[in-house]
Parts: sequence; C-alpha cells; structure tokens
Amino acid sequence: MAAFEKVRSGIPQMDAALDYIRLGDNVVWQVSALDEFRLFASSFAAQAIRDKRNLIYVRFAEHEPILSPMEGLRIIEMELSHRFETFTVNIHNLIEQEGRDAFYVFDCLSELEEAWATDLLMGDFFHLTCPFLFSLDTVAFFPVIRGRHSFDAIAKIRDTTQLFLDVYP
Repeated sequence: MAAFEKVRSGIPQMDAALDYIRLGDNVVWQVSALDEFRLFASSFAAQAIRDKRNLIYVRFAEHEPILSPMEGLRIIEMELSHRFETFTVNIHNLIEQEGRDAFYVFDCLSELEEAWATDLLMGDFFHLTCPFLFSLDTVAFFPVIRGRHSFDAIAKIRDTTQLFLDVYP
C-alpha cells in the first residue's frame, strides 16, 4: 500500500468532509460517552472487513467492548498493568508483529488514567505509540472521554495525532 492512500471510514459523508482518512492516520475521537464512538468504530470495522484489511481490536479496558466479535476482526486482549512501560512495550510488540497496513480500534484511552493514576502518562503513551503506528502506514481509532483529562494530557494527544475529532451528540 502507498503511504497516504485514501481509506474509507464506512461513512461516505464523513469521507467527503475529511477527504478520506489516509494510511498512517491516527484518529482520536473525543466523546462524552463510548456509545458515541461505537457508531464510528463499527462503521470503520465493517468497511475494513469489506476491504479485506487486517483489522485488530485492542481490548484492554474494563468498559463494555467497543466492537463485537465478527468474521474478519481479531480481538487481542492486552493486560492493562499498572506499569506504564510494560503495557507500552506489549502494545508496541503487537504493532511490530502485525506490521504494515494493519487497521486498529483501541479501547478508550481514558482507562489508562485509572490504571496509571495520571492522565499525563496516558498522553505519553499516545505520544510514543502514534508515530510508531504512523511509520507502519496503519490506521488506528482511539476514543477519549471529554472533560475527564487535564489540558496538558489532551494537548499532547491533539498535537500528536493526525485527526482529532470532537463528537457532540
């Protein structure tokens, strides 16, 4: 696949408004509740499956699953340890193993704050992971809960991601 190749999100109107998502994009969805994110994640997943993409749901949080099991989707359970380095290295090992052109849906970044007792480490995790995903021409969707984090943590995420979309119901 070519870097910056257009990728369909599963929502044609959104594709038209954004001029598509591109390979390498990390898309962060700031939402009030995870149900708002599920609509976008499920459309993205269905489109990725139709396009025969390597689709991985990275499951680490205690919240209800974002995606349900379906043919063409691999759900990878990652233990969310209280150790930032352990979790980050495990995620990076998974990304390296999956290689180029993989598509990801991640559980809610906000859960990382609960595990690590600070949202600045959540921002650090994203700041380390996003460029790695970008370098492998992946597409990744991440939700984050609005109003739950410090300005500094959200700024670090917003300044690192390719697309930061604020969703209002």
